[in-house]
Amino acid sequence: MDINKLRTFLTIAQYGSFRAAAEKLFLSPRAVSKQMDQIENELGVKLFTRQKNNTSLTDMGQEFIVTATDLVNSYTNAYNRIQIENASNSRKVVIGFSSQNQSTIIQQTFREPLLQNPEIELELREESGRALVKMVREKQLHMAVTPAYDEVLDYGPKVGVRKLITGEMVVGVSRQNPVSKLESVNLEQLSELPVFYYNSYQSTYLQDVFYKKFNKIFPKKNIQRCSSIEQRDMLIALDRGVGFFPQPLVPAESMLNPMIKFLKIENDLNTYYASVLLYNKEVESPTVRKLIDQFE
Repeated sequence: MDINKLRTFLTIAQYGSFRAAAEKLFLSPRAVSKQMDQIENELGVKLFTRQKNNTSLTDMGQEFIVTATDLVNSYTNAYNRIQIENASNSRKVVIGFSSQNQSTIIQQTFREPLLQNPEIELELREESGRALVKMVREKQLHMAVTPAYDEVLDYGPKVGVRKLITGEMVVGVSRQNPVSKLESVNLEQLSELPVFYYNSYQSTYLQDVFYKKFNKIFPKKNIQRCSSIEQRDMLIALDRGVGFFPQPLVPAESMLNPMIKFLKIENDLNTYYASVLLYNKEVESPTVRKLIDQFE
């Protein structure tokens, strides 16, 4: 079975519609629909219930998520290991990142090292934060950039860490909200509002992080995942809720989101934030080692 069609199937399951999956994969909705027709014909079962304005997974489709995920992960893991081995004596460095914020940080912090070492070629791959740690540990990536919400960083004996940026979390509120007139705010004033966070993967990791980090001020059910950064920022700008942002990225966020005001948090809480570079300490590639050393 074609691995790309399986990836398309999982993207539909993740984002909830053929159209959303098409936008994510840069395909036409018709191409996505055709791929799903081919999978259903190959399997001899219906994976989707298709209606005019709604597409949902059948019971068989829900069960097939597990199989498709295993097949895609097995293929991806093998492919990544082969690519890393082939790149061990080349100029290529394969780096993973977990969100658009981390992509921005890569652009900011890698600019000077790459200017000094123009022979290095970066290849970027987006994965969930938890997957990145595992992939670095198992040498499926040369390195990864991911957020850290505590100063104590322990990813196991094989994984090395370099801090790229450090700062604190701030809260973003709509300029329609009266508290936007302030420069700082006690989170108790916002505790009845939803908290929106971005994660392209079906994961409650950040829900757990924010629930504990901000001392359970916000009910856990109010901490809600958005499948895109644009969706999160629009909901905040329209005063449907609030969000937490890394203070070092506020200048860039302010330019992108003029309807959001970023406020310092007054509560006596752990608002620590860092973006860290992870790498395998047993890395053999001289090119990778050279780049890692730029961040000492």
